[in-house]
Amino acid sequence: MKKTLLSSAIALCAIGNSVQAADDLQSFWDESTLNLKLRSALIQMNPNDVAIDNTYDAGTAAALLLASGDTTFGTDLVTVATVLGANPAFLAGATAGINDGLKAEVEKQGELDQSGSALWLQFESGYLYDVIGFDLGFQGALKHTKKDESSKLIIGSQDDETYSRLSSARVKVRFGSDELYAKAYYGRYSSADETDYLMDDSDEGYGASGHFRDFALSYDVVTATAGKTESELNDLTTAEQTIELSYGSDFGKANITREITQDVVTTDSISAASGLPLSLLGLPVADDNMMDYLLLAQVDYAMETQDAAPDAELNQYEIMLATKLSGLTLAASYNQAGKDGGAGVANIVDKALINDYDMPGQTTLSYAAALDGAMIKVPGLSVSAVYLDSKNIDMAAAPMAYQLTGDDAFTELLVDTSYSFQEGSFLHGLMLRAVVGKETNQANVTGYGLFVEYNRSF
Repeated sequence: MKKTLLSSAIALCAIGNSVQAADDLQSFWDESTLNLKLRSALIQMNPNDVAIDNTYDAGTAAALLLASGDTTFGTDLVTVATVLGANPAFLAGATAGINDGLKAEVEKQGELDQSGSALWLQFESGYLYDVIGFDLGFQGALKHTKKDESSKLIIGSQDDETYSRLSSARVKVRFGSDELYAKAYYGRYSSADETDYLMDDSDEGYGASGHFRDFALSYDVVTATAGKTESELNDLTTAEQTIELSYGSDFGKANITREITQDVVTTDSISAASGLPLSLLGLPVADDNMMDYLLLAQVDYAMETQDAAPDAELNQYEIMLATKLSGLTLAASYNQAGKDGGAGVANIVDKALINDYDMPGQTTLSYAAALDGAMIKVPGLSVSAVYLDSKNIDMAAAPMAYQLTGDDAFTELLVDTSYSFQEGSFLHGLMLRAVVGKETNQANVTGYGLFVEYNRSF
């Protein structure tokens, strides 16, 4: 009798464990996703009016001639400067030649005519037994055409017709409850969300984070990286470390971040954003739609310290105000780069396609508008426009290449339109996108990008 009871108990436990294991496995697969993206792109940019009319003293002209490999007047800097200084006609000829060379280089770098296609696969698992999981991803691209001579690589690599890599391959663990938990990972990973390239950056490294309610503290180390047009990861001489304290809830978001490349550069940044329902300011809005009508604000600040130039004032901030009116969002921002240059702060400025907006003293006023097509009964349509007005660049402190070819004030306009076929359509997952841009700096570039994407999650 006792043996029978004991056997029954053991059998019940075994069945219970099997059921629990089955439930855990089912939960693991339910929380896992496989994301597929197929992308084709055509990007063209054309420099319309490159006018370079610099004047040079004899010493500057001599240095530029020798840097370009021109030894017409000799190979020694002092000798060449002396010859040019003593002969105004020679200096005038050298000046014309330098400007012609700069004009040709700006035209060459400003022209883009590239097309290609890519495949992205990204598997992100849930956590088995709520503890362990893994991510696995692949990105590959095929260059169709590269008709320009630019060294800027948006579509493909310089030498290869195809390029690909294992973009993600990492193990991850999680411990704790829904409210308080810790996470860690090791391996290769990619955010796989870049919108203007065929592939995205991939990094290799490790990290850990702690989470409590709306707060998170994370530490990440990158030991190798690959750019958007590279097939292989390259080991970093010095690992890049990032420490971040972040907060996110319905009330807003904030983060304090320190990025360190030991003995090279340290960047400290802070970002905070929040919103206020317009109904609290008296706008008649139904309670159910309160979060569709908001007044928004965001502040970003960063400071960069370079070991090689400890006295350089590299900092930047951007202040943005915006309002969300159902499917329409309007925004404006003020972005200011430091005395010796910026530090990577980009909110609305990040939408720019052509310029970086981080020159010494550079001030940029940005204006943006975005429309969700659902507001006009065209779900899936998205239209946005960004206008950037930049001025006050300190040309004397700017890099030499920019001093020779850039302007101290310019504008840029971008219009980005996309349409995603909605669920229920046999084309569900297909997105068509067009970006058109124009700028008045350096080469007065006009350009466009055409993208066709198929996105599905399984």
